[in-house]
Amino acid sequence: MINLTGAMAEGITKEEDDWGQKNLHVSDLGVSYFIEDDDDRKCPRQLWLRLNGYDRQPQKPGTSLMFEQGHNLEEHSIRWIRRGLNRLDNRAIVVGEQIDVSAGISPLAGHLDLLIEKDMEYLVVDVKSRRGASFDYVDEIKPTNKMQIAGYIYALRNLGLDVEHGAVLEVDRNGQRFVQEFHFRYDSELEFKVENTIIYLKQIRDLSTPPARLKPKIKINRNKGDDSVTADVPWQCSYCDYWGVSCRGAIPEKYSDRLGKVVGHISGNTFVEKAEGIGKYIKGELDELTK
Repeated sequence: MINLTGAMAEGITKEEDDWGQKNLHVSDLGVSYFIEDDDDRKCPRQLWLRLNGYDRQPQKPGTSLMFEQGHNLEEHSIRWIRRGLNRLDNRAIVVGEQIDVSAGISPLAGHLDLLIEKDMEYLVVDVKSRRGASFDYVDEIKPTNKMQIAGYIYALRNLGLDVEHGAVLEVDRNGQRFVQEFHFRYDSELEFKVENTIIYLKQIRDLSTPPARLKPKIKINRNKGDDSVTADVPWQCSYCDYWGVSCRGAIPEKYSDRLGKVVGHISGNTFVEKAEGIGKYIKGELDELTK
């Protein structure tokens, strides 16, 4: 019998793109230290590992399928926007799609999804596919998305186009929520952040050793008896291909089955491990919480 599943898994796997892996991209602006929300900011260490060609987990066929579906949905969305604008607003014109802005933001590379002009004003649009469930807790533009789109605008302005408006269109991959959009205005503060983040990205690229690992997420549960401690890694580790291969992450991958669960108890002033050896990885954060 012909193994159709194996054939599809092999066919959907793309060859490694060394240029793409070892160069800075506009999307890397999401590493910016101006993003104060640690739950949104991208990991600087992951960026350094990627740029330096460290080993990582091979992408699973299911993950490749998800990205392929998302990419196709984003391409369709751009086409639908163009067609819809032609029907609804003859003053709004799609100036370009997948515009290479690399020359305006060197050494970063990037292609913006959509540039629209109306009444001599320009709007940069980035299309993202999302899980429908995420719509429940996202009610404003994610800082990483804002920095990426600001990077596109920064590049266009350097290339001589006066752009002041940006937007992200989030498309529900499941369809039930359809889409949601967030707009913002580009200003001097955002320009300052983009310029300084570009400097920061180059500094990360040129480091001889990797940046610090992200911190584990620790919670102390107050009980009648000994307080219990739960430990987890930030989502950046959970979704990182380098975790367990080239980086131990906030907590080593060998503790995966313990993450989000009780890993020990505090008896008096002493942490008693339930997950053997985990204490040394969470000690710093635990000490901060028990001061």
